[in-house]
Amino acid sequence: MRFTKFLIPAVTVSVTALVLGLGGFTFVYAENSMVMSENHEGHDHSMHMKMMQNNDYKLSSKQYNIPDVTLIDEDGHKTSLATLLSADEPVALNFIFTTCKTICPVMTATFASMQSKLDQAQLKQLRVISISIDPEYDRPPVLRAYAEKFKASQSWVFLTGDSTDINNVMRAFDAYTGSKMNHQPVTFLRKSPTQPWWRVDGLASGQDLADLVSTRLF
Repeated sequence: MRFTKFLIPAVTVSVTALVLGLGGFTFVYAENSMVMSENHEGHDHSMHMKMMQNNDYKLSSKQYNIPDVTLIDEDGHKTSLATLLSADEPVALNFIFTTCKTICPVMTATFASMQSKLDQAQLKQLRVISISIDPEYDRPPVLRAYAEKFKASQSWVFLTGDSTDINNVMRAFDAYTGSKMNHQPVTFLRKSPTQPWWRVDGLASGQDLADLVSTRLF
């Protein structure tokens, strides 16, 4: 983290920020802000840009019935999602895809920031899961490179798999929108398999998530 002045096309900002460059795309991530170019590769990201200008989030308690599907982690190992979620440990989960240039890198950077703000005991216990919603492109080597860019900890797993299975998981979490370009910034937190999920709708900051993890999961 450092104080920096950074230039992005037509925008100059001065913030306390984490500066990240991802595959030719550079953005500045701050605790509660995101600055980046608005239209990438012809896609309309205006909805996501508006989301990134709003720091509010909504917290609600939910019960979800997660299907028992087999996914693949960034190292190519098959992983039963039900088994992964059945462990008696706190969990933070989100949905991303690696070619997303708007909210996904923000959400991933926020997970990294969240982990940096937890104490060592919490960091060791918390299982962090990011599931790709673009499984055709996001195969294990792609996810592994993405994890490395964000310096993911050993307790943070990135998952891909069959598109039908992943769509069913998204539906189970009430996060399916029909298109990866319309996906929403949602984070899911859970203390243990016997407890309900905390659903965080919106772009909560790393500090916000760290506070929620500390107070709700421990």
